[in-house]
Amino acid sequence: MKYFLTVLVLMAALSGRAQNSDGQAAVYNIVSGGVMGGIGAMINKRPGEKTFKVFLKGASQGAVGGYVVFESKRLLRNFSRTGDYAYVWPSRILNSAGNSMVRNAASNRDLWERWHINIGFNHFEYDLKRERKFRYRILPFALAGVTEGFVKGSLDMEKSLLTGHFIFRSRENSPDYIAQTFVNSIKYDEDHYEERPSLIAHEIVHAYQYEGYFAFNSFLDKPIAKIEENNGLVSLYGTFFYTDFNYLVFSGGYGLANIFSDSIFDNIYEKEANYYEEFYGR
Repeated sequence: MKYFLTVLVLMAALSGRAQNSDGQAAVYNIVSGGVMGGIGAMINKRPGEKTFKVFLKGASQGAVGGYVVFESKRLLRNFSRTGDYAYVWPSRILNSAGNSMVRNAASNRDLWERWHINIGFNHFEYDLKRERKFRYRILPFALAGVTEGFVKGSLDMEKSLLTGHFIFRSRENSPDYIAQTFVNSIKYDEDHYEERPSLIAHEIVHAYQYEGYFAFNSFLDKPIAKIEENNGLVSLYGTFFYTDFNYLVFSGGYGLANIFSDSIFDNIYEKEANYYEEFYGR
């Protein structure tokens, strides 16, 4: 628990001041990736390995992944500015590559060993060190987000295919938002939305924030593996599902940020989403 709190506090401190320039935004992503990679690598240290050496390797690899994540967000801003969906999938792939690097670092693995991409509740993983390299599993919290989207709206197939995110039309007529992200699914109020790429870009950044905590799942690799060894039911669950505990960390951090913010617009996560949001045609 102390590792979770340490990273949350450090990332919150950085986020609050990291949205004034690309340089500061890059530093935020690099440092947060480095912190997660370094701490995770120490947690997953193998017998006989030296702690400082492991931390240094994890932190440096995590920092590289963090920079790639930053570039994915900067690429997304081009979509927000131009309305050209051709930017979104490259941004999506780059974001997954960066988060894969940070996750590898946190697992005390080499930078290139394992790659993943999450599309809604679908977790696709390609592990170069496994005999069976490709693996597919379901993300439970992301599945809940997709389910809510179908319950409260209808799937916008075109935008979903163009972005790689489950995007839903809704007619809730909420006075609080025109668009909203739940886990990594997006819904928008079709009565008030109009065609605003910047709004979709803003919500995709929130989905990226959920993805940005994915390396936290590696903090639990050892205890989960031990439980699976002794519990057949848990092992069976792990065959088909990969629990996205990162959502709990992200939502906890978002709630904590709200407590210390004057308003939701002052929330550090909203500040980051606003930083990469540029109005169409600007």
